[in-house]
Amino acid sequence: MKTRWNLLALACGVLLSVPVYAQTIPVIQLNEPPQLDGNAEDWQAYQATDVPLQGELAIQNVSVKSGVAGDDVYFFFQWKDDSHDAVHKPYKWDVGKGKYSSGEESEDRFAINFGMEGDFTHDWFSGNSFKADMWHWKAARSNPLGLAQDKLTIISTQKKRKAYQAKAKNGTDIYIERPSDSGDKLYTTARYATKEQDVMPKYILNHEAKGSITDVKAKGVWVDGQWTLELKRKLNTGNPDDIVFVQGQAVLAAIAIFNHSGDEHHDISGTITIQF
Repeated sequence: MKTRWNLLALACGVLLSVPVYAQTIPVIQLNEPPQLDGNAEDWQAYQATDVPLQGELAIQNVSVKSGVAGDDVYFFFQWKDDSHDAVHKPYKWDVGKGKYSSGEESEDRFAINFGMEGDFTHDWFSGNSFKADMWHWKAARSNPLGLAQDKLTIISTQKKRKAYQAKAKNGTDIYIERPSDSGDKLYTTARYATKEQDVMPKYILNHEAKGSITDVKAKGVWVDGQWTLELKRKLNTGNPDDIVFVQGQAVLAAIAIFNHSGDEHHDISGTITIQF
């Protein structure tokens, strides 16, 4: 099923006993905290796990490493991408209409979900209910802030007034929500009453944003046909809308990558195990 709510078709569940899937990403003890600079040098000594992806964008896999230093967890991701897309739907002046219209350009994006509650499946339309912690990195709208947008993925069979309603594969109704964590908005939509330049940014970034939405620090760099992305977060942020990572426990997760594409076009992994 292709809808905008296919975004990431991924999630996870943290349980006392988590089933182990074919691929496990070990979260190792790092020798020292890596610099969050989108550079692979700090990770050279550690072995990567190549996670295969499926979809329509021809991104075949993503290389993953993870480790803990102090009370922070770090993730390292690399994937092939033939173009650097760090502009998202810029306004372009329409002479005929005498106003700005949104362009078609889309930024590159990356997302990973970690389960918090419920019966995990990477398939949002399975009919299962669960809640997951989503980290959504955006090349234009979050990377310049040094962040990935911290959100939730909530899928339920219980009717919710503000949720998107869809049909699961088994025919039951499901309700999908993807709210941002508490705190300030990372960006707002600009408004231009008159023409300023032929092309103007659509989004105004909030460099002073605070709150749980800013928990995930991030840096992505595109060089020679490849994105390198580093993410960092506290093992325990103390915020109720965040998963708590515990040494010795496992978390189910999955990854989605968007190559200058909308929500309905992406490549996703199957379910993977993040083993602390």
